[in-house]
Amino acid sequence: MKKPALMLLALCLTGCEEKTDVPAAEVASDAPLSSLEQAAIDAGVIPDIRNVTLSGAFERQSELGIDRFCAVGNDERGYQVGMLAVFGPESKCEGLGEATRAGEQVNIRLDSKEACSFVASFDGVELQIPGSLPESCASYCTPRATFSGVSFYLVGEGDAVARSTRGREIDSLCPG
Repeated sequence: MKKPALMLLALCLTGCEEKTDVPAAEVASDAPLSSLEQAAIDAGVIPDIRNVTLSGAFERQSELGIDRFCAVGNDERGYQVGMLAVFGPESKCEGLGEATRAGEQVNIRLDSKEACSFVASFDGVELQIPGSLPESCASYCTPRATFSGVSFYLVGEGDAVARSTRGREIDSLCPG
């Protein structure tokens, strides 16, 4: 079998893994990987979440504008973060805060307005904000805008790249 066929087979078999009743929040970041996960990492299909950092710049572009997220810091001491979700020329969400990461879970707390805390997921490439957020998170948004369900893709790694991330009203989303 050729390498592309093996990679396709590995991806197809991903859905065949045995499911457990352990919620993702309880899975340790140092849990052993399945042989399928290790094979996918070795083949370069997925990143090894144990060896990536949240530090960097993230974006997602749409016809409404560019959503941005940045993080400066590390897993041991935590991160300073900034977020921007754009819904047109006058409609947006924008805020600053901090984050901690444990494996694929990122605990984000925006604190530049009302306290807004939630758990996002990070697979090494994409940071995904949950679809339901506390009401206090609306304080960061103009009417009819929300951070709920927004996702961002890693576009540059490291603190230096993160510090160059610009917002709308907040000049530098990650000045730190």
